[in-house]
Amino acid sequence: MKDSITKSKKDRELLYTIISVIALIALWKILSALVGKEILVPSPEATLREIIRITTSERFLLAVFNTTKRAVIGFVLALISGVILGLLAGTSKPVYYLLRPLVTMIRALPTMAIILLALIWLQSEKSPILVGFVVIFPVLYENVVQGIRNVDKKLIEMMDIYEVDRFTRLKDLYFPSISSYLKSGMSAAMGLNLKIIIAAEVLSQPRISMGTSFQIERVNLNTPGVFAWSIITVVLAAILDRSILLFSKN
Repeated sequence: MKDSITKSKKDRELLYTIISVIALIALWKILSALVGKEILVPSPEATLREIIRITTSERFLLAVFNTTKRAVIGFVLALISGVILGLLAGTSKPVYYLLRPLVTMIRALPTMAIILLALIWLQSEKSPILVGFVVIFPVLYENVVQGIRNVDKKLIEMMDIYEVDRFTRLKDLYFPSISSYLKSGMSAAMGLNLKIIIAAEVLSQPRISMGTSFQIERVNLNTPGVFAWSIITVVLAAILDRSILLFSKN
């Protein structure tokens, strides 16, 4: 009974998603017809032709791989740093107040300023990784800190009474508490990371990447090509998001 209800719910969700996509494509088609200029708002058909051209080109897979590699490296570095520093800050007030100015400064920095500084400091191939790391680190860090702060105070007092060692506290108390916060943070951070990485690539112009491909289409005034790469980015973001969800369940 429970399985049938769950299946019915998933079927309804899929149906609503399909209806929403069809409605968006219809609105897109109407807007394109009203504007009447492919250079401003290309039609869905023109964008589809560009998607086919791009995905069948020799450099497509390499461009996607290079961008995805940068996104994953930046994400992993930010995740490790966010978890370690978040645990330290969440369990120690002195560490929290020491890190607060740094985290606040990173959060307040304009993304464009981060990109420009990364271009000054690093090569074009590596600067997007730094940009992605700096932007998503505060997201993961804050999720870990909030997860620790929401631990039941009575459980902490009980562990203090029984003098439970730090490793056991981390394993049995803090990690279960931060897991739900961290899962939502990881999902949001990966999507944001991919967008920031591509934006950095547009400016840094690494040899073969999705960001460089965006820039090439823009320079050639190929708006359908820009739309095509945007759709490819959305699909890639969905795949990465799904991968994060599957990984966090294991």
